[in-house]
Amino acid sequence: MKAHSMKKAIAVAATAVLLAGGFAFPASACTSVFAGKKATADGSVLVARNEDVSSAWAKHVKVFPRASHKTGEKQSFATGLTVLQPSVSYKYIAVPDWDPSEGPFEEAGINEYGVAVSATNSAYANKQAEAVDPFIEKGVTESVIPSLILPRVKTAREGAQLLGSYIEKYGSAEANGLAIADKNEIWYFEVGTGHQWVAEKVPDTAYLIVANGLRIDNVDLSDTNNFIGSKTLISFAVKNGLITNYQQGQKFDFAGVYGDVGQLYNSRREWWGQKTFTPSKVQDANLKRYPLFMVPDKKIKPKEIMQFLGSHYEGTPYDPSTPTGKNERAVGVDRTVESHVIQLRSNMPADIANVMWLSLANPEYSVYLPFYQGITDTPASYKLGNDKYSDQSAYWAFRAPAALAATNPAVLGVGVKNYWNQYQDNLLKNQNYIEKNAVNLYSTDKKKALQYITQYSNYKALNAVKQAKLLRDGLITKIASKSSGVFNPDL
Repeated sequence: MKAHSMKKAIAVAATAVLLAGGFAFPASACTSVFAGKKATADGSVLVARNEDVSSAWAKHVKVFPRASHKTGEKQSFATGLTVLQPSVSYKYIAVPDWDPSEGPFEEAGINEYGVAVSATNSAYANKQAEAVDPFIEKGVTESVIPSLILPRVKTAREGAQLLGSYIEKYGSAEANGLAIADKNEIWYFEVGTGHQWVAEKVPDTAYLIVANGLRIDNVDLSDTNNFIGSKTLISFAVKNGLITNYQQGQKFDFAGVYGDVGQLYNSRREWWGQKTFTPSKVQDANLKRYPLFMVPDKKIKPKEIMQFLGSHYEGTPYDPSTPTGKNERAVGVDRTVESHVIQLRSNMPADIANVMWLSLANPEYSVYLPFYQGITDTPASYKLGNDKYSDQSAYWAFRAPAALAATNPAVLGVGVKNYWNQYQDNLLKNQNYIEKNAVNLYSTDKKKALQYITQYSNYKALNAVKQAKLLRDGLITKIASKSSGVFNPDL
């Protein structure tokens, strides 16, 4: 399985038997939502994704400080990739794996210039394309992309160009799709084969759902405002017979030429996302491909994306909790190790405007906590934990009640969901007040403003851990007592 350690892959395979009814899927089978600034209720750019790997694989939350490097200094990864360090590495926050033996897998983050990366949705090349441009074992992988891009770029477009240059120089070890964004725009980036890639700017008025298949189907490299790609993107495909009868100026179907598209395991989630945000567009749930971009019926709010990322085809025959949907792969699954909704805005200083709302464990039974771009540190418990339960780890604090709730959604899960839903609403309700105070401080004393938002983020992070442990205790008591009725936490 591409780009994941053996232990991680084994954990995924075991979970698959329980949750996917025999479906084959990538080792990291994720779901994403990317929304442009005119498609959202508050004018923010939203970048969101579930990292679906294993139900027992701790994620950490860290701040990586700005650093200077000597000429010729190199950055080396466990994957075998080695690149030159920049003269200065920019500060960033990210969500690495507990075990870096196969690469850091930082997955999502924001740097000091307000550039965000969410990487990646695993995908597959088709056999013909991979045969003529095979993947490079020591090339660029999901495990290193945020670590490569976040310390080095000041804009999203610059990030897409830099990643493309790395793939052309070193090759890619896998096919995937990811987002690189800033307050102005999102570049959706896809890798098809060892050296072929393309990036397309998400329209400001639209959103995009990605579910493990390559998606970009309308490439026009002459439109340099909206597309960038590998130097031989089209000529390579023509030369090697991957496309026939291609005419100059014709739109190029990158996903169709290089990818293995049309798997219902993936496309059903795309249907569900488009049904969620554009219900007026009625579409067959069994199509192999769906429109790349959609305009939402209503402007999208962060809470709505959070709810979508924990959803499972509610009210349809595809709900896995029903007899007809028992073999379906939903958006919200128990093997989600973290889920993020990154909010990028332009109406206040970037240190305050940009926030990563982060849920550890399955978001259906967890909560998204705010980690602002400008924070200087995270609590110690958010840097602890591995693949075994630990009472000291924040990841495991959230994983424990989520795992218990999932054993009996109707009796245990409802109470957990209701509790975190109210907790989430309070966090979102207080957001404007906290940010107004931070902005007022920032105008006179930047250091105090950063201390303020760091203290706020850390306080909420620690308080949520406390509440999660109380939920765990209540669930264990409920299970042991065999009392009747739905679990109703009284915290």
